[in-house]
Amino acid sequence: MKEQKHDKLPIDAKLLSDAIIELNISRRSVGLYPPDHPIVTESIENAFGYLKKLFELRVDITLGIAKDTLVVDEYSLDSKNPVFREFAYSLHSKGIAAVTFSSGLTKEELIALHELLTSKDSPSGKAFSECAKNKNIRHIVLTPVDFSIFRFVEGAQKFDGKTPNIWEDYVYGLLEGKLGGEEEGAILTIPPEYVASYINAAMKDDRGEEAYDRVITSYIRKKEKLNLSSESLNKFFLFIDNLNPELKSQFLMRSRSHFSKNVGEAEKIIENMTSEDFQRISRLLTENSSVIPNALKNLIDKLTSIKKTDARYFDFFYDNTAILHDIEIDGNISKLFGEDHFNVFVSEDYSKTLEKMLKSAPSGGPDPGIVKSECDEEHTDKIALEIMLELLDADSITDEEYLAIITKLSDFINVFMSTGRFEEILEIYNTLSSHALTGRFSDNASGMTKFYFHSEEFISNLIDAFMLWGRKNRDSVMRLAKALKHSLITPLLDLLTEETEPGMRKFFLSILVHIGTDVSAYAVKRLNDSRWYVVRNMLYLLRECNSRKDIPHIRKFAKHENISIRIEAMKCLLHFKTPDSVSFLKLYLQSEETDLRRNAIRLAGAYKVAEAVPYLVRIIEKKDLFGKDFYFKSEAIKALGEIGDGKTVKCLINLYNSKALFYKAGFESLKIEIFRTLDNYPYNSIRELLTLGLDSRNEEIRSISENLFSKNQPSLQKGEPDIV
Repeated sequence: MKEQKHDKLPIDAKLLSDAIIELNISRRSVGLYPPDHPIVTESIENAFGYLKKLFELRVDITLGIAKDTLVVDEYSLDSKNPVFREFAYSLHSKGIAAVTFSSGLTKEELIALHELLTSKDSPSGKAFSECAKNKNIRHIVLTPVDFSIFRFVEGAQKFDGKTPNIWEDYVYGLLEGKLGGEEEGAILTIPPEYVASYINAAMKDDRGEEAYDRVITSYIRKKEKLNLSSESLNKFFLFIDNLNPELKSQFLMRSRSHFSKNVGEAEKIIENMTSEDFQRISRLLTENSSVIPNALKNLIDKLTSIKKTDARYFDFFYDNTAILHDIEIDGNISKLFGEDHFNVFVSEDYSKTLEKMLKSAPSGGPDPGIVKSECDEEHTDKIALEIMLELLDADSITDEEYLAIITKLSDFINVFMSTGRFEEILEIYNTLSSHALTGRFSDNASGMTKFYFHSEEFISNLIDAFMLWGRKNRDSVMRLAKALKHSLITPLLDLLTEETEPGMRKFFLSILVHIGTDVSAYAVKRLNDSRWYVVRNMLYLLRECNSRKDIPHIRKFAKHENISIRIEAMKCLLHFKTPDSVSFLKLYLQSEETDLRRNAIRLAGAYKVAEAVPYLVRIIEKKDLFGKDFYFKSEAIKALGEIGDGKTVKCLINLYNSKALFYKAGFESLKIEIFRTLDNYPYNSIRELLTLGLDSRNEEIRSISENLFSKNQPSLQKGEPDIV
């Protein structure tokens, strides 16, 4: 006869931890890969195996959910464990307060649960629980958050169109005095930092003292009956510590009446507190000593009794008793550690021997800075990554071990993304990509690269990381973007069309340009966008990606009504040196549209279009009695300087020798501009102009002329005429 199972046998902590870790791994795997993928199969098998072992101890296992904390029976699991927190939050975000796994559970039910948890479209709360039942999940009971446990009276709750938060509603009801009396003490079940954050947001100047009193009473008293305990006092001070400075002072002052009557009770509670609790409360009360009541100052005295005792070697002193790691040491023994008592127990000869030993000890040692850098988190992560990547190449590794390592690597990738370490992410991707092509584990490696690195969630998180860290690590970003190009191009183009910050737009454009010709097909599809700046950016990408095959798509925009689009199309045609590019440029150089003509002049110089020279000379020679064309003349002089056609120097000499009746300052600036742009001309063509410049009254013109003469005729002395 089989031994009957007990419903409440103790659970093995290690077994429970392993089960939750595997549940979370399998949940993530189901969210990333198809149901029949080997990674999903393996992770579900592992989670199912641990749950079966737990069912040998209990017929069912219930996990309570408190936002990011898991509770089993009356025990909370380690809230600092990121896996526990992630699994708890995945359930909490769906409005689930508890989940019960029962004996008879099947793998299909486990997969169905994970599919619900990872689906973005799944409902929450009671609807989520009903959805699970409809999927025939019979051995997993999901208990939704029950908002009826708090009896708010009419008008107490807030309705703002958002998903209700029960903790926030509770605190709001407490401040308003709208809770049922028996629910006031439930504040102890809410993390103090959350209570503080809600009160920081909700507490206003017009709230009366009753609101403060209700919160304080909820923590440390229940009506007239004393309800002080180590837990409640700790949570009260944690709550105080997380308030903003003004509210912190108000709550400490208003706690006077509550503590002044119960000092003895508070002292008894202090005796059971840990050193960490002492230190935290001592700091809080010391920082706010000017506003706290006398009763609380007594607590400070208890906590700061260590300041007159040498506590360098102990956690703290209390009632003349030394405490070392929660072990009490007799006061007489503790005195032995004092410097004054050293010679009583150590002879003079032995002291001299110790000194000799210390002097003979080798000096130096490792550089503390190097040691510190090698122990920091970034360095240790790098070493751990290198070890895991080496293990993936080991001949002795099994399929199960390979799967466990690449699962762990996904956790590392999340860390690297949150700190902008894109080089490490690329290293992982390249390693798995090579394994996907050849090797024993090509299926697992291929699945990781395809369903993880190219998943919507990963790409979204990666782009967020690019926006936060990318401009500081450009080289790494560019290489990683090149590797993941097919999944990144569309999201980057989408962001480019919406981004309003110019610096970020340039950054996105630089990534897309680095990706290269693969961007072209996507850019062409967006040329029909109604927004002019989108079309301009797509033309820019086609040019920078050297997409010559798309010239027919580009050409039609050379006559677009928007000048910015027209100029960008013109740049593309000049870049690809199409036969019609010069025709369009000549047309623009004669345009009456100021912006179009100005940009055409600049493009003629930038692309050194020799055919544009007559049109530029015409701009310079144009009569301008009223100085309206000074700007265009200046731009034309610069463009001719870029082209460097010696035949145009005569035009420049004529301009230099001419006289101005009006706007002499503007005319003088044109003369200076002529000499600033002479570097690209053949020397023989500008000798006459340089000779004129040597006699100029303008110091800059004279200096430029002297430098150009010296550079081309080293033997020529300053002021000496050029003899041919």
